[in-house]
Amino acid sequence: MTASCCLASLYASVISPPALVVEKTRASVELLAALERPGKVLFEDSFDEESSLEKYFELRGRAEKRAMIDLSEGQSHRGKGALRLTAANAQGKESGAGATAWLGDEGHDVVHLRYYIRFADDYKQGNLNHTGGSISALAGSNKWRGMGQAGKRPRGDDYFNSRFETWCDWQRLDPPGYLFLYTYWMEMQQDKDSNYWGNMLEPEKAQRFLPERGKWYCLEHMIRANTPGKHDGELAAWIDGKLYLHFTGIQWRSTEQVKIKRIDLGVYVHACTQDNTVWYDDVVVSTGYIGPVK
Repeated sequence: MTASCCLASLYASVISPPALVVEKTRASVELLAALERPGKVLFEDSFDEESSLEKYFELRGRAEKRAMIDLSEGQSHRGKGALRLTAANAQGKESGAGATAWLGDEGHDVVHLRYYIRFADDYKQGNLNHTGGSISALAGSNKWRGMGQAGKRPRGDDYFNSRFETWCDWQRLDPPGYLFLYTYWMEMQQDKDSNYWGNMLEPEKAQRFLPERGKWYCLEHMIRANTPGKHDGELAAWIDGKLYLHFTGIQWRSTEQVKIKRIDLGVYVHACTQDNTVWYDDVVVSTGYIGPVK
């Protein structure tokens, strides 16, 4: 066994993975109320005007009309329009589109991202995709920091992130598959190929939720950053207002300089053999729980 393998084994034995406590939280009125306490709205978008796109500092696919405001009748969750994102047929190569917004240089320690999402009736990603909303933290004011770091583990003083997305388990499940939290942080586990691909923080198998294509869902997830040096960070997710996942015991960062500053809405297919489209609507970012539109 090599020295690097020994170190990896030692690292894995010392660090406990995040604790899935969703059943405990659901069963406690006090714990659930604390987790679902409202906060201050930081950002919102109903995509009813073309000018909505100006709220995002990065728009992947805008020039090719793969990222656009869709004002067609019947395409929005409510109101006049929705954000339409398409991973165009790339003959088996990667393809995607997305919109990324900045929450300010100061950043936040707790952020909730809520949106409605609908997968096209023919959405079929093959094996792998990264489609859903993402919350990202980073140090400094470089809006692109932490992007393009797939396969690398954050150090703790640079960035962390989590995306609420789907997986079809190597096509054993109907697309788009079940929802989980694809997550990068300083204590993530190493993959068998020695890279650090996003860890799948997911429910027990019997609790997996598989969204249907062609139907709107209200998805929300939250990150609570830890106190540096402590494992008191949290990660939670809701579907249509019902708590779906709740993890505790996370050491997201090693310094308070790493704050939540960015959110992303995207579609990305690793081996795209057809056009794959999703719609987003009624996006809200807050320092507390948001819940479905009332």
